[in-house]
Amino acid sequence: MISRRSVAVGVLGLVALGRNAWSQTPPPPEAAPAPEAAAAPPVEAPPPEVVAAPPPPSATFKMEPTKGNTLKVGLLLQPQFQALGDHTLDGYADNLFLRRARILVGGSLFGVFDYFLDTDYPNLFLATNTAATATAPAMTSKNTPGMNIQDAFITYHPMGDLVKIDAGYMLPPLAHNAVQGAGTLYAWDYFAFSFLSSESFGSSGNPVGRDLGVQLRGLLLDGHLEYRAGLFQGLRQPETATTVGSNNFFRATARVQINLLDPEPGFFYAGTYLGAKKILSIGGSIDTQDSYHYYAGDVFADLPAGGGVFTAQVNVAHWQGGSFITTLPSETAVMGEAGYNVGGIHVSPILHYEYLHSTVANQSRMGGGLAWWPYGHSSNLKAFYTRNDEAGTPHADNQFNIQWQIYFL
Repeated sequence: MISRRSVAVGVLGLVALGRNAWSQTPPPPEAAPAPEAAAAPPVEAPPPEVVAAPPPPSATFKMEPTKGNTLKVGLLLQPQFQALGDHTLDGYADNLFLRRARILVGGSLFGVFDYFLDTDYPNLFLATNTAATATAPAMTSKNTPGMNIQDAFITYHPMGDLVKIDAGYMLPPLAHNAVQGAGTLYAWDYFAFSFLSSESFGSSGNPVGRDLGVQLRGLLLDGHLEYRAGLFQGLRQPETATTVGSNNFFRATARVQINLLDPEPGFFYAGTYLGAKKILSIGGSIDTQDSYHYYAGDVFADLPAGGGVFTAQVNVAHWQGGSFITTLPSETAVMGEAGYNVGGIHVSPILHYEYLHSTVANQSRMGGGLAWWPYGHSSNLKAFYTRNDEAGTPHADNQFNIQWQIYFL
């Protein structure tokens, strides 16, 4: 039998990333000797300037038909190997699948409108195991969920970064990790509890944190204060004997972030900027509809340190469904990750920890791994181990993930 260690080594060996060769310019023709002149006193040369190594480049494919109008086409692929244990059964579920397969389209119109749309085919060919029942045997089927619209929104920015209006299907402004782009995550995926209420608002499938609405956002005080506030569809109430359905107010969400150093002006935050920015921020979010409430606070750091980049974040979030969302119990999650990108070799040892305090069952997830960034977010390789524990189950389980990413926009 082939061991998991052999599988992991084999997957790592599949990744061969080329290096560009520098071309050498031929020397100019030899000039005629200049006439002799009086000897000038020697001039001491200044010491060489120390320049930090730039972060790995990002790939971009962009067309500009006319001034102010652009079209960018991108791709996000995350082939993955996973070995996942179980809280009640023995052994591991081994899978080779695509964690994300996205086609991305974005750009600008007339210099004041931005647009973004991406599709996804999540967990393509991930095996789903169904236990045997009294009437049916145990079954395993490979996941082919169909192509979904992952995000689709437009942004109007008549005053640059000061005022922006987003409208469409998007991530509401929750905690920092819940607004990060999937192609720029630090660890191999989002925190497990970032989108805990994702399926609580009556959608036919899991929207992975998305909702449809309109949002106002911008940067104030020279980028040191960011605000986001929006109204979203949320949960629509059913029809009654006397009242039409959807006769209730929308979901209201807001976020404020203090940027002590560089701002994060894009719609999506990054899990790490790999040295391209100096980020130290403190944020807070609120999400409410009827008696459902969500509160979150977070701290995020992504700073050059000792020739490399130190990255860490902590998110604390609380959910309470109340009488409006009875399927969502009172729960509080503490989620964090920290690591250091070693300059020169672009390798980051990363630790992560999550704890969910719930009226149903407490859970914890802890572990760590390595991320290799030879081409930054455009192409990287991550290998992680996680120990998962849930109160009331026979035992904890182990999880191993190896993921290769190709991403450009």
